[in-house]
Amino acid sequence: MNLLRLPFVVLIDIFKNMDFKDKFLISLLSKRARKTLKLTSAVVHLSFELMADFIIYTGTPGSGLEVTDEEFDYLIGGEVMRLSIGPTGVILREIWAYKRLLLANHLLDTFRKPTISVGFHFPTEPLSAWEFMKMINKRKLCVKSFTYDTFRPSSKFIPRILDECTEVTDLIYIKTIFPEDFVYTPPRLFKVREFCVSVTFNWFDIESFTSCRRIIIHETYRSPEYWNTFFRNWMDSEAPLEYMSCRLKGIFDFPLIVDGLSNEEIKQKKGDEWIEVKRKNGSEFVIGMTSNILFIETKEKHLENV
Repeated sequence: MNLLRLPFVVLIDIFKNMDFKDKFLISLLSKRARKTLKLTSAVVHLSFELMADFIIYTGTPGSGLEVTDEEFDYLIGGEVMRLSIGPTGVILREIWAYKRLLLANHLLDTFRKPTISVGFHFPTEPLSAWEFMKMINKRKLCVKSFTYDTFRPSSKFIPRILDECTEVTDLIYIKTIFPEDFVYTPPRLFKVREFCVSVTFNWFDIESFTSCRRIIIHETYRSPEYWNTFFRNWMDSEAPLEYMSCRLKGIFDFPLIVDGLSNEEIKQKKGDEWIEVKRKNGSEFVIGMTSNILFIETKEKHLENV
């Protein structure tokens, strides 16, 4: 029996019970097979991990990948690709960037409007990451999370990669090296809920990212005067930022950081220091320091933890 001749309503139930491997192999049969899959398959989340291998799997990052150790050659987009396929994903055992784009496009032509997570890891080149993100955005897909964790410095391409991330919705995590004199200026506001920065921080001007609800910086140096000005500007703005955590380098005088921000006295408990502040819009927050971590959080959240 020709499976593809069945009514769509029947195919929807059939494909619902198929794993990734079965759907992927069907997609290789013909353009018609791939189109039928796209029209009848449920919406999925696809995670793309670019490293020494190219890994694609259904589910969010960390949800697990099941593939066989066996490798076989498959013809995709006119190119022979060495793949390992399993119930939840596929691994391309080749480093060629053009083959990775071909495979990604094949899957995006197979699954209907998937949501996306993307991770770039060593030894992925910045140019490859930029081209991959351009391809994703050209399709106007929803990118839930973006990770850039590769020590391949590039003051030319990394800003372009970041420019492609302004529509990411849930999480951006940047762990890479930037030149000391490099500062990134976003072309437009970032929409992401949480922005995390690690390794080098000089490029990250916090005031340019207060459109994010959460900012986490693993370690940085900024003067007390910088922080005082930042907090003043944030309090006088309508910026969505509601949580920030930043591990500071060096020893800082907390009273100097929060000087003049509130009429309230600095409160202390078990080595923690904080003040309560009220923003221009009337919302109440706490600015505090615990050990060497400077933070912002809502007053309500702070009271839950005190």
